[in-house]
Amino acid sequence: MASFISYIPLLPNILAFLGWRTDPEHLPDYYPARRHEKLKKRYRVETRLGSGVWSNTWLVSDTAAPKSRRFYAIKILTLDATSEHRAGVMLELEIMKKVRDGGPMGHLPTLIDDFEIPRPRGNYHICLVMEVYGQDVATFRRSSPNKALPVHTVKVIVKQVLQGVIRLHELGIVHTDIKPDNMLFHTEMSPEAIEKWLGTLPADPSDACYPLPADFKWDDPPERVKDMRITLTDLGQSQHVGPVGEQTVKQFSAYSLRAPEVILRSDFGAAIDIWAIGCIVFEMLSGRWLFHPESGDEDFSLEDDHLAKMMELTGERFSSAMLQRAQLAQEYFDSRGDLLRVSELYRVELKHALANYKTIPEDQLGPAASFIQGCIHLEPADRPSAVALLNHPWLQDM
Repeated sequence: MASFISYIPLLPNILAFLGWRTDPEHLPDYYPARRHEKLKKRYRVETRLGSGVWSNTWLVSDTAAPKSRRFYAIKILTLDATSEHRAGVMLELEIMKKVRDGGPMGHLPTLIDDFEIPRPRGNYHICLVMEVYGQDVATFRRSSPNKALPVHTVKVIVKQVLQGVIRLHELGIVHTDIKPDNMLFHTEMSPEAIEKWLGTLPADPSDACYPLPADFKWDDPPERVKDMRITLTDLGQSQHVGPVGEQTVKQFSAYSLRAPEVILRSDFGAAIDIWAIGCIVFEMLSGRWLFHPESGDEDFSLEDDHLAKMMELTGERFSSAMLQRAQLAQEYFDSRGDLLRVSELYRVELKHALANYKTIPEDQLGPAASFIQGCIHLEPADRPSAVALLNHPWLQDM
């Protein structure tokens, strides 16, 4: 099952290559919700906010609201995702309940309700009812001409994401899929404003998604940015902390954000999320990925290149202890700890890499590089906790 899951993100591309329609409405795995349909005899479908490999998310109005109109977002999982939940492979509903029941949620999504929609042949779609959120940070970043965000904006976003991560880690949960796409702005729109906005949408929205309009601009000044509220969403790939091999899947994170222990299968814990945060901070500050691994055809694999770039950027070697723990060490390293298929490494200073893009003030280069460098130590135990990162000097002026 784990090997199948690792290829799921490629499904739309494969189907498109074969000439099939790949919009979610025409993939049989998705629930074909329609505008004004009422779910659970309560939630009226208004429009689709977004779609993903495992789900569609819909804006709904709560017809049971006692006074003024109330809007929520309902994430309707695919048949496959629902089946994976029932098999204990995907844990999103279980973990969202644990987060909800574990006290203050901080900057994590609130599970308001959940139910199932029955389908033919005994199938079901799990539905998760949550607050409505606005634009994602990935889209927000790309609105900048150079794809980078001002330092003050990055600091505000990162501090709030870290607060969400702290809560997850306190509960023994690893997010495993922290990325800008899963960082969402809280909307400042009132129910009346949302209702007015709905009136501007096409009468027949076809297969389009209509996320709520953005409240912030990429170049907003610090006094405006301080009003941002960010939630770390999508717990669909989250896992409980435990020894390697006890996880329900083997592949985690977007390719460019994978920690070395994910590639080598040496460890599993909160440090996976810390690595991703370091990569994302670089991305938001520079407009570029920190790691962009490439395959050398028959000479070296994408993973070989990724591990080599990690060593070049950190200036570190993998310890013998970590390689002894790693289930896949012999696929990439010889007995001396040298890469099997990449013979030459070239040191890259992180501060110089940041400076190369000329997107942040010179006085911020050192502190920002220090923050990122701490997140990307090769040894998971050497990375700081989310609490320590929240107290890092670089974040203290916002």
